[in-house]
Amino acid sequence: MLFIEKIMSKLSFSDHSRIFKDFTYIYPVLSRRSQGISLGINLNVNNACNWRCIYCQVDGLKRGKPDNIKLDILEFELDSMLDAAINTSFLHEYAPFGLDRLNDICLSGNGESTVSKQFLDVVLIIDKLRKKYNLDNYVKSILITNGSEFERDDIQQAVALLSQNNGEVWFKVDSGSVAGISQINQVALSLSGIAKKLGISCKLCKTYIQTCMFQSHGVEPTQEFIEQYINFIKPFKGEVNGVLLYSVARNPMLPEGEHISSVSLDFLARVASKVTELGIDIKYYE
Repeated sequence: MLFIEKIMSKLSFSDHSRIFKDFTYIYPVLSRRSQGISLGINLNVNNACNWRCIYCQVDGLKRGKPDNIKLDILEFELDSMLDAAINTSFLHEYAPFGLDRLNDICLSGNGESTVSKQFLDVVLIIDKLRKKYNLDNYVKSILITNGSEFERDDIQQAVALLSQNNGEVWFKVDSGSVAGISQINQVALSLSGIAKKLGISCKLCKTYIQTCMFQSHGVEPTQEFIEQYINFIKPFKGEVNGVLLYSVARNPMLPEGEHISSVSLDFLARVASKVTELGIDIKYYE
């Protein structure tokens, strides 16, 4: 198996580069939310996405679909990284003490992963290598997604397979209004359409709502914005496994990002208390 050379500094929360060594698809990151090392899978190496979230941190983001994936290369890279993480001192050398553990394999790249026509093939590779390394239930399989493709049969099959592999779906919901979605995610969607796809996810796999809140021009989200968000997620009590609430930790790369900054931890705590009142578990990160 490929030896992972010592050519990088320690990983940090502020650096989520999708470029590692001479790899194309696989990259390690230190994740705030996972509190450990995540092996990311970037299927969108051409920086193409079907959404255009204004807080996006992808340099050169463009509308579109990912290129065809070279599955043999992806499998080789993931196999190599798993071998390094499990059978060498890689984690201890590149992660801070206490965070030097392999938490997950995460489908999260420079665009929406599920747009790829080869998404199911990639999930089958994950399934194969999890069995090879006997990962069982101590390493998660995570999909971070906007849920846009969840009505496709192949995507539902893939998500169901992820569920069998200690899977979680982190489903993006950044606003509880059509206007908010249009402004933040720059897509024209109905709330009923998003709710339907979120419901599909909940039936197939353990699902968390993932939400980014931020300041725009130095102003925090309004009370009305928060109420709309709470009203949207309220019906999912008992269906979702929780909410992951966070703010921007790195500079957004789109022109709109010039005026975007993180909200305070106190602000996130206030929103979190409202979610808790609904009877939904929540974790939040500054």
